[in-house]
Amino acid sequence: MAGGKIASKNVWVPITEMPAPGEIVSGYKYNVEVAVVNTGGSLYGFINKMPPTGQPVTFATVEDKCLVEPVTKTKFSLQTGKVVGTFCPGGIGKLFGLLVPEQDMDTVKVRKTGGKVEALINVNAKAQFEQKYWRGVLDAQGKVDGGYY
Repeated sequence: MAGGKIASKNVWVPITEMPAPGEIVSGYKYNVEVAVVNTGGSLYGFINKMPPTGQPVTFATVEDKCLVEPVTKTKFSLQTGKVVGTFCPGGIGKLFGLLVPEQDMDTVKVRKTGGKVEALINVNAKAQFEQKYWRGVLDAQGKVDGGYY
């Protein structure tokens, strides 16, 4: 991938069928897994990985306009993805709270289109990530330009 930095390219792509009210579903496109939450007809999108444990958003519950992470019971705002209340408030969550700094969730813009949900995804994310590692034909470690050493 000779040349400069690969630019981001955000595109609306169909990600999943429309979830029923109260349902959380996910879809995978362009190496990005997006979870879609339908509460009261409003749609919210997130990267399908909840801090700090990495549990899928599809395992979460919704209460008081928040997603609740199943292991640590941390609450995240549906609108912003930010922590609401105490990070890692109880049980085994307290241990995670001591080991891991507070983290918010990554949100994704989503919209209803017919019976499907579209997500605004950077379709160049994989190429941008790999650009750091692939520097030439058959060269995954930078041996050609000395970046490996």
